[in-house]
Amino acid sequence: MRDRIANGPIRSVVLWAALLVLSISPRLLAAPPSQQDVFKSIQDSMGAGKEVDSTPIYILVGSGIGVLVILSLLSRRQQKKTSDDAFNHPGKLLKEVLRDVPIKAAEVKQLKMLAGLVHDTTDDDVSPLALLLCPSLMAKGLKEDRGKVDRKTVAQMVRRLRMTDAGR
Repeated sequence: MRDRIANGPIRSVVLWAALLVLSISPRLLAAPPSQQDVFKSIQDSMGAGKEVDSTPIYILVGSGIGVLVILSLLSRRQQKKTSDDAFNHPGKLLKEVLRDVPIKAAEVKQLKMLAGLVHDTTDDDVSPLALLLCPSLMAKGLKEDRGKVDRKTVAQMVRRLRMTDAGR
């Protein structure tokens, strides 16, 4: 019978039971901690008496402020670019174009009158530059002319612009 216990399944059951008793017994034999031990453990885990290194916090706050300053500067720069009305001003554009195109002041005045006539008939805002670029608009303005526009001045201007364009 002894051989049967030593070699059989009963041996493994006995071993498991012994391990179970040995693992449970230290828990049962250990005394519960006293109140002072509990308070001391809490105090140690809370870090009382330890100094906290605040350098990472300062670095994080400084980095955050730096990012906010950079974002505000970029936003301000972007607003400055979009708010430039000088590029969208038709008078300044006309002056810029007139530096390269040989048109006299009297001819510009005639073009402005023609643009006003086209505006009256079509209810579209027409620039004098649009009349230079689009001959059909100029013809429409001359068709609606009621004696305000000097046709001779406009014809000379068109002839001179054609000759300048043909020379290029």
